[in-house]
Amino acid sequence: MNNSRRENKIIFICWLAYAVAYVGRVNFAASIVAIIPDMQITKEQAGLVTSCLFFAYGIGQLVNGILSKRYNNRIMVFISLFVSSWLNLLVPLVNNINVIKYIWLLNGAVQSILWCTLIKTISENVSEQRFNKAIVAMSTPVAAGTIGAYGLSALFVKFSTWRTTFYVAFAMLLIASFIWFILYGNEKEPYKITKAEEKESRHKIPSYMYLILFTIAVSAIANGFIKDGINVWTSSVLVEKFNVTESFSILITLLLPLISLIGATFVAAIHKKIKSHSMMDLTFYAITLVVSVLSIVSLKYSKIVPLIGTFIVISCLMAMVNNVITSVFPLERRKLLGSGFLAGLINTFCYVGSTSASYGLAVVQEKFGWNMVLTVVLIVCGVAVATSAVGTFAEKKENKVIA
Repeated sequence: MNNSRRENKIIFICWLAYAVAYVGRVNFAASIVAIIPDMQITKEQAGLVTSCLFFAYGIGQLVNGILSKRYNNRIMVFISLFVSSWLNLLVPLVNNINVIKYIWLLNGAVQSILWCTLIKTISENVSEQRFNKAIVAMSTPVAAGTIGAYGLSALFVKFSTWRTTFYVAFAMLLIASFIWFILYGNEKEPYKITKAEEKESRHKIPSYMYLILFTIAVSAIANGFIKDGINVWTSSVLVEKFNVTESFSILITLLLPLISLIGATFVAAIHKKIKSHSMMDLTFYAITLVVSVLSIVSLKYSKIVPLIGTFIVISCLMAMVNNVITSVFPLERRKLLGSGFLAGLINTFCYVGSTSASYGLAVVQEKFGWNMVLTVVLIVCGVAVATSAVGTFAEKKENKVIA
């Protein structure tokens, strides 16, 4: 197989693996508005389930990011998808939220193998000429997987039951695991950096890079908090504040990742104009800050169309930030710390935010209402704007040193 076909195949199966995995990760959040009344549980109990997944996924990202350089890509991705499929099958068969909590915790742990291993796979197998193509491709599986999860949930909540969503996710994950295993093939092992080279590389890390990594980490926490906070709780806002049906609220929520899918593909083009990762984050967060104010006003005056519009824009902007910090940044800095480690480290911080949002915003809503939830999102966005501004100065210093 020539290099071009091999590289395109690698990009495709990496995209497929993560998109399908995302369906089997966010399907609980997608169905949460139907699960709560059906299982007769509170928002806090339901939010804790998704927080367990986010927690395990976040910790696992850090561990797997460190260990990923020793992984056999073919075997580890297969194991992750295969085990996750059976965990998805267990959820609809169990009628105890406390048991489901631990099943979803384990699901987060096994899926945490994926992102750092997939980014490492691309780094090892895709040439510089096709890196932009890989970046664009890997900007879309999160949105595509979210669309799949919310689309299936809306369909089955309306015509069947939320449990069917998990049965379908089981089948998708199982099939995807074998597609990965077969198409990856028994290729020659890629070049691996020696311990001496790795040690030398670490000594070359300049002090300003630690400041850049810190600002990216804060941006990642804010990104996970805002992105998953909006995705998880939008359907509940619509049901409680505007009395729409559960299936319709899920269908409306589907617009968030659908538009995000379009927005995320523009990141590579924007990056050609704005080279600084922190400047891109600053731009996206600044716009989000303005839109967040509009969302609070829309909710206060019970305007459902403008509210949905603000949620769609925020979701789109957060997808763009997510692409910058989890794809563009790790791949472009892969020679510094290794793409697998960087991807795992940054995604860990993303899921610190996700974990906080899923359970924390449920508590805030129960005590203070939905207006306070959006106010908290606004405050987190403000922190991200300030931190990203600091990051731009650090990257300017880096450019002066390189020049």
